[in-house]
Amino acid sequence: MSGFKSTKRGVVVTLESGEVELLENLVGQVRAVLTGGVPEHGSDPVRDRLFPRAYVDPTEDRAERDFQSVVHEDLVLAKSAAIEALVAGLDGGRTKRGTTEVTLDREGMEQWLAALNDVRLAFGAALGITEDRDPFEELPDDDPRAGGLAVLDWLGYLQSELLDVMMETME
Repeated sequence: MSGFKSTKRGVVVTLESGEVELLENLVGQVRAVLTGGVPEHGSDPVRDRLFPRAYVDPTEDRAERDFQSVVHEDLVLAKSAAIEALVAGLDGGRTKRGTTEVTLDREGMEQWLAALNDVRLAFGAALGITEDRDPFEELPDDDPRAGGLAVLDWLGYLQSELLDVMMETME
């Protein structure tokens, strides 16, 4: 199971080989979503979640298009940089006994948090999770979404633990 340890320079993240493979797979899927220009809202729930509307009022579609045309590329660049930092960390991690250890400084922690957040949001949207529906309510064991929700829960755990360690290093 993954683990986080504070150091003087930041944090050491330890992931099992299966966790690394899963993260690499999910990150690859998010990478694919980040390409393709300004999204047509309502056409893809994953892209809608990663690039939410600034103007919720449908009468403001023109203002929304103008806004997206100005900020979309910057958002893609920032999200892509975070994803690439996570991948570089995994690729450059020290592997021993079936685990990978990645040492992150403050900037690395921030990039990993951003990347994990995007991966978690994209995966949750792909599962059909919305803000007004708790996905973990009384889910039967044989529900086909159970495995996906376990992955979503694990992504939340990674994000939460990394944030906790990051906050400790700030004290």
